[in-house]
Amino acid sequence: MVIFVSAGPDRSRPTPLQELYREFENLSEKTGGPYYLDNYSSDWNWPTRGIYIFFTPDTNIEADPHSEWTVARIGTVGVANGSSNTLMNRMRQHRGNKKGKYAGGGNHRGSIFRLHVGNAIIHKNDLHNEYPHWGKSNSNVPDDISTTEIREQEHPLEERVSEYIRSLPFLILNVPGEPGPKSDRARIEKQLLSTFGFYHRTKDYLRDDRWLGTFSPKPEVYKTGLWNINHVDGFCSPSVLHDVQQYLEQTEPLTEDQNEDSTQINQKSTG
Repeated sequence: MVIFVSAGPDRSRPTPLQELYREFENLSEKTGGPYYLDNYSSDWNWPTRGIYIFFTPDTNIEADPHSEWTVARIGTVGVANGSSNTLMNRMRQHRGNKKGKYAGGGNHRGSIFRLHVGNAIIHKNDLHNEYPHWGKSNSNVPDDISTTEIREQEHPLEERVSEYIRSLPFLILNVPGEPGPKSDRARIEKQLLSTFGFYHRTKDYLRDDRWLGTFSPKPEVYKTGLWNINHVDGFCSPSVLHDVQQYLEQTEPLTEDQNEDSTQINQKSTG
């Protein structure tokens, strides 16, 4: 399954998207990407803050040319004043739990990405009765149902969400700076989402009905092919290309130290 396919001059990707995908290819080559959350490690030298770009599970960054890649989610951290969240922590929230009682699952109430994926799975498989409280805050759940009961009930779906998200290749763009809505991260994330959102919703051949997000109850998701809600209703922002190029130069591979050697982590786990 490939969402973006060139099919003649009238159905090729618009130039701004071609240029952005070309820079993503450069980013992948420079950093040894892609990465997978199945291999997530707190020992990686994560940038404190940055922008992450997830692709669809069928996107083979290591084999396919960038013309066959498909962006599926763009996100960041540190866009609120005083935010202390880090990129490493945000990606851990998306990945879910590796250990403990709820190993393999996660907490969609702490990750909007997980929430959207779970909603799509529910609607695709008609699981509304099995997961009636999915997406509801704990304060909106009936008092006679404990948090533990809800977590145990939702754990099978959380596992499915984890399996899906961990299958997605992703890249990291290092965009440092103080947290805040006027940060470069906030601006670049908004411009990227506006650009992809604009073309995806206005050119239907850039979407594929087989994508899981097609089953999302959120029109922002199924109309744009992105697991995002905010900023996808904007317009193309060609100036974002320059910003991506600028920060690409200061983005380094995610590595971990092993016996004083820096070993790159860029392969999907087979375990």
